[in-house]
Order: sequence, then structure tokens, then C-alpha cells
Amino acid sequence: MLLVSNSAFNIFHFRKSLWKMLLKEGYEVIALAPADGKEQGLKDAGLRFVDLPSLQQYGNGPVSDVLLYRTLVSKYQELQPDLILHFTIKPNIYGSVAAKKVGIPSIATITGLGTTWLNGVLLRKITQMLYRYSLPASNVIVGQNAHDLESLQKIGVKANEWQLIPGSGIDVNEFAPTAPVVAASAKQFLFLGRMLIDKGLEELFNAWHQIHHLLPDAHLLLVGELDPQHPRCIPEKIWQAGIALPRVVYHDYQEDVRTYIDRSQVVLLASYREGIPRSLLESMSMGKPIIATDVPGCRELALPRKTGWRVPSRSSAALAEAMLQAYRSKPEELTQLGNNGRKLVCEGYSEAIVTQQYLEIIKELLR
Repeated sequence: MLLVSNSAFNIFHFRKSLWKMLLKEGYEVIALAPADGKEQGLKDAGLRFVDLPSLQQYGNGPVSDVLLYRTLVSKYQELQPDLILHFTIKPNIYGSVAAKKVGIPSIATITGLGTTWLNGVLLRKITQMLYRYSLPASNVIVGQNAHDLESLQKIGVKANEWQLIPGSGIDVNEFAPTAPVVAASAKQFLFLGRMLIDKGLEELFNAWHQIHHLLPDAHLLLVGELDPQHPRCIPEKIWQAGIALPRVVYHDYQEDVRTYIDRSQVVLLASYREGIPRSLLESMSMGKPIIATDVPGCRELALPRKTGWRVPSRSSAALAEAMLQAYRSKPEELTQLGNNGRKLVCEGYSEAIVTQQYLEIIKELLR
């Protein structure tokens, strides 16, 4: 099995459930990605790692993409895997075509259509054209939410087979509520993720600016990477103004986020679009109610009066109102929302469910 992504980090963290299952089933697993420090963890786990620096996250134009395609063809011919699993946009586009050229079956997993669907008409049209051309070369197209699959179908993408697999799989034993569960008022709100404008950080800061004086003993905690090189990184001016607000606390990327989830009462994600956000799944698995936007990938998880609050995208006022409602909720109400959320994850988004779906597709392709 060959897993291809735009970073070793992506394979190490987000595909862990998948490669753990593949290793357990007796497959040899190779990871093909740019080295970024996480490759040693993959090697220690029993994977073979092949460095591919040209498969970078942020592209440099059509010439580099043509060279990337040729490099992938060469690597696939050299490695000769039985099956290739592509993740992230460039592997899905160029890897699918390269795999077909060398006669190796492949699976393209669409983990979200966010950045390219949201930003810039020209970029969106180019990406849609590339998807229409490349994705039919894969044997199976996997989407993490139904809306993304429908969006691809609407722009004319033809598939040999469509599959809906809800996320990358959560280890519900690793992300479990602290025992005993102690009901508490909402005194700490947590945002967990990369510091990108598309995650709704500007709206979150605006909401906190509107209500922080009404929540004198509450804090807003931000945990995740701030990467100025990312094309959608939150602008410096907005970032500095946001973290300067009262009782806003920022922590950089954390290898283990469970401590931060555990000591928060409500987890927020005001994203403009998602696949299935892992930050919400992990938090719900730990029994935390959520506030999230009514967009693909989030609306499936944020069930009003059941798992938390669902608010319109790009609305600071609605987000502020939901935070106020959470703050004013009784501890037992928050506990019940959290229990419902964990039940939802266990029954629909656990790694056992996700990996079994992948395993069935893989075995069918190998047959």
C-alpha cells in the first residue's frame, strides 16, 4: 500500500487510523511525502518512508506541477505498489493520473473543498477543470461529506465509483472524557486548528470583542499553528488585534491536544467550509459541546439542542449569541450536549467504522 500526501505530518497524524489498520492486516505500507520531521515517527511505527520534496503544500505554478506529475510517474514505476491511496489536492490531481498511466489502481480521498472552492474565481475554475480531468483516473473517489461529493458531480466530475467515508477515524478510547465527568459552567472556549482566515478567526475575534465584557470570568483559548507561509494565514493586523483582546490566550501547535480539550467547556469552529473537522470530532469524543457553522462538514456535527449550537457562516453576531447562550447554560445542560456528541462520534465517526470502510474498498480493488 502506498499512501501519498503533501506532508509527512498529514500521514502521521490524520491517516494514523488507516495505516495502523493496514499494518495490522499484514500489508506493507509506504508513505510518500515531503519530509517535515514526522517521517521518523512513521518509520518507528513500521512504515517505509520515501521523501518527495517536490510534493509541497504550496505550489509554484504549472511548470513545477508538470515536473511533479513526471516525478510521481517515475516513483510509482519504481515502487510498484499494489494500490495507491491519495490524500490532499496535488496527490489527488496529479497522482491519480500518474497511477493510471502506470496501471496501478488508486483511491482519491477528498478531505474538503475549502480553500480552492472559497477563494478566487480563477483559482476555483482552474481547480475544477483539473478535478474533471484527473479524478476519473482513480478507481474510487472518497468524500468525507455528501455535499462535497455532490459539488464534484455538479461540476462534471465522473467517477468509476463514489464512496462516502465520514472523516479519517477517531480513536474514541484515546479521546475519551476524563473520569469522573464533572459538570462545569462554560468558562473556557477553545478554538483548535491552524490559524487561517477560512477557519473564521476574524469572526471569532469580532464575536469575542462584542461579548467579553459580559463574560468576566471566561477565557478564549487558541491552540494551533500560525504559519505565515500559508496563503490563507490570518492577516497579521487582524491576528495582533485579536490576541490583544482581554483574556485571549494563544498556544502554538501542540502534539497532544487532549489536555486543552479537557480543561475547556465548549469547542468552537467558525469555519467557512470543511471536510469533516477532526478538531470537532476529537472534542466531541471527549464529551465537549460544540459551536460550529452551518457549512458542509460542520453542520453534520453541530446539531442544535443535541450536540451544541449551529450558527450561520461569517456572522460574528450569531457566533457571539451562541457563546453567550453556552456561557449561561447550566452545567448539566452542557454535560448532556457533550454526552450526545460523544455518542454521535462513537456511532458514526470512530476509527473502527472508518477503517472498515476503507478495508472493504481496498480488498475489492485488489480482487
